[in-house]
Amino acid sequence: MPEQTFSAEEIDSRVRQSDFRNYRTILSKDTRETLVSDAVNIASACFAPACGLKYRVRKGRIVCFIDNYPSILVLRKISENLATVSNAYPSERSRIIKVLTLVLREETSYRIYRLDVRRFFESLSKSTVLAAVESTRVSQQTKSLLRFILNEHVATGNTGIPTGLAISSTLAEIMMLPFDDYVKTLPCTLFAARFVDDIILITTGEENSASLLESLKAKLPLGAHFNEEKYAQIDVERRKLNNISYRRFEYLGYSFQVRDNVVNPKLAERVVDVDLSERTVKRQLSRLAKAFRAYVKDGNFDDLQARIRYLTSNYRLFDTRVSRKRLAGIFHNHPFLTYHPGNSLSRLDTALRNLAHSGSQLRAGAGVALTASQRQALSQRSFLRGHRAKEYYCFSIKKLALVKRCWFDG
Repeated sequence: MPEQTFSAEEIDSRVRQSDFRNYRTILSKDTRETLVSDAVNIASACFAPACGLKYRVRKGRIVCFIDNYPSILVLRKISENLATVSNAYPSERSRIIKVLTLVLREETSYRIYRLDVRRFFESLSKSTVLAAVESTRVSQQTKSLLRFILNEHVATGNTGIPTGLAISSTLAEIMMLPFDDYVKTLPCTLFAARFVDDIILITTGEENSASLLESLKAKLPLGAHFNEEKYAQIDVERRKLNNISYRRFEYLGYSFQVRDNVVNPKLAERVVDVDLSERTVKRQLSRLAKAFRAYVKDGNFDDLQARIRYLTSNYRLFDTRVSRKRLAGIFHNHPFLTYHPGNSLSRLDTALRNLAHSGSQLRAGAGVALTASQRQALSQRSFLRGHRAKEYYCFSIKKLALVKRCWFDG
């Protein structure tokens, strides 16, 4: 059994590289030791007199946070203890999409279910969560600390699992483990995946849909319900020698469409068109408009060009959470896109060209016109080429902050 104690050594190992940026005082060795000691005392006292939970509204939802660094370290240790004993680790988004695309290309018949749990974190009761944790082999101290956090959360008038904390996703995984186990045992299951509360299920199609859905609802944690607005069910026939396209569905930032494409009178192939989800496309369109709007205000073409490069290319950055460099950008954020006619990247390129060549009265604002050379420079940028050719640009931390600021301030 891994070490579950809240000792100074265990707490200190929860300090992350990113903390040196967010909490600069821990750069000092003496200060770090003091903060770790404070965390040990907090764990021993079970957060008494209070955890210090705070709340803010983000995108219409209440998000919980703690601004006390020693308490944050304790929360990280609680999360690790829970995940270790329950094997409750979230699935990898990229792996889910990769396998899903392969399954969709199968030439047999199948049925797709797209499911989503409505306001999952808020729907769970404190007693249900604690009962699930109680059945695990996690230490009594971990259980006591978790109980104190949930009690304080409920005392503030909130329900369910507080979102935004280090323990949030781990508790969500624990609560959904029975559901996952049940889905895997269904004889009709060909593929099943879940990313927090987003679920995709592909079956043989031989089952009764209504009965299956009822059984799935019964396996959700007490208080949880499926979101009917996001429900999708699509029947895909065995590949035939005809051109047929099936209804699109969205999952984890992607849009999928299965179609049978006739190559010649004797051959058809099953194709899966993978696009950006409509929400992601709208976000990119909004960022394009805000970039031009910022240029209308300040007239700084270099900043506009940098923002367009950022949106249409890739870059390297240092991920302080794992203390290593990683790749990001138009390709690395969505590596599974396909280049079929009318794809979302081409749509974004059209929007960029329209903004670059439209009159100043139509360019996300009025008052500043681009020169011919400036329009040409922007027209050379392409979402499709940036993805396909994996184009890279270097951005300093300072430049990156400047580039992204207009999307949050604009």
